[in-house]
Amino acid sequence: MSLIQVSNLSHGYAAGGLFSKRHRVQVLRHLSLELHAGQSLGLLGGSGSGKSTLARLLMGLETADEGSIHFNGHVLQGLNPLFLQQVQMVFQDAISAFNPQRSIGWSIAEPLRHLSQLNAESCKARVEQLLQQVSLVASDIDKLPAQLSGGQLQRAGIARALAVGPQLIILDEALSNLDRVLQVQILDLLADVRRESGTAFLLITHDLSLVQRFCQRVVVLADGSLVEDQAVTAQMRFTHPTARALQDAMLPAMPKARPPRSAQQSAVHSEA
Repeated sequence: MSLIQVSNLSHGYAAGGLFSKRHRVQVLRHLSLELHAGQSLGLLGGSGSGKSTLARLLMGLETADEGSIHFNGHVLQGLNPLFLQQVQMVFQDAISAFNPQRSIGWSIAEPLRHLSQLNAESCKARVEQLLQQVSLVASDIDKLPAQLSGGQLQRAGIARALAVGPQLIILDEALSNLDRVLQVQILDLLADVRRESGTAFLLITHDLSLVQRFCQRVVVLADGSLVEDQAVTAQMRFTHPTARALQDAMLPAMPKARPPRSAQQSAVHSEA
């Protein structure tokens, strides 16, 4: 079932200014793609390929020059509360994504205050549940962002994105500032979320090894156009020259994804 359907999307920005002639810079060109419910889709591309522009369009933060975006069969037109209940985003810079003067618990509860009918007591209980889900502790609820590490802050950002139970979470280079160990830990956490809740993910990155660990399908952008769309396998090989260059230059592949929690527990019991 198609969750998001992007059709013939084109978008650009005005450039130039006081000392140069203003002109239009085209960023996305006639792009079409689908993301299915419960799927983890990798969006791969180099700097300037249009990845973040597409993310802003999918969130309704900007309106495309041409084309359309459908979510669950309905045309996406700007921001609205019903849409925000279903789609959330985790940003690259975890530090700037949080109010430095507010506690982590306050920030995680923000979507609950605006997009749910929970009272203060129920909000607190939900935040504590979310902290546990992302492997933080209940005492973190009262900490300020400066008191958490980068990895902990990114987990808190994921908790905030999960708060209202969205159907889709967009990860816009959300792991690029973390070391490899933290990347693996967070991807495994998100894999558990997808299996347990059916949440779909769009992982926007320039790192194919992250896509190989987490995603079932990958699309590649080059100069604003979709140049590859295929299932993620250990033997996959891109055909477009730009995509092949990204593949050839990637970092060594990550270790294989660990099994689901239930499988891990079964293994432990069998060894006991």
